[in-house]
Amino acid sequence: MKRILLCSFFFSLLIGCAAPGESPEQMIAEAKALDAKWLDAYNNGDVEMASSTYWNSPEVISFPPGEMELRGWDAVKEGFVKDFSSPVRGKLEMTDANYRVAGDVVITWGKWRYTMTEPEMVIEGRYTDVKANRDGKMVFLMDHASIPMPPPSAGG
Repeated sequence: MKRILLCSFFFSLLIGCAAPGESPEQMIAEAKALDAKWLDAYNNGDVEMASSTYWNSPEVISFPPGEMELRGWDAVKEGFVKDFSSPVRGKLEMTDANYRVAGDVVITWGKWRYTMTEPEMVIEGRYTDVKANRDGKMVFLMDHASIPMPPPSAGG
């Protein structure tokens, strides 16, 4: 009997567990809703809404394509102010999204496409992030977006 209880305990640690009262499906639904809110805020240049999707903590961290890192909620918000003040804007879309619950967090990864009209250009990249419920709502704890390096030129 002790062996069964011990195995059950370790198995539950391996597969993780959702926050009390939340199923993994509920957590993923909240994570998808957060992504939709963030994407809407980003595409509309809404600094307040975009920054509200992040954990209001000095521990939140973001690695956007144009910065080495933004550490802390104030830095993340200032990153949006800087990004949204650029006269060159486009439309961002998620072209692939994957969600996995691990304990009390949702890990998300996928690809994105940014389409600009002036100048006409399409940029594709990838992302990963970690989301969790903090202070009663699903928020980003960490995010990372990057653009792959181009292949080396044939001339070397």
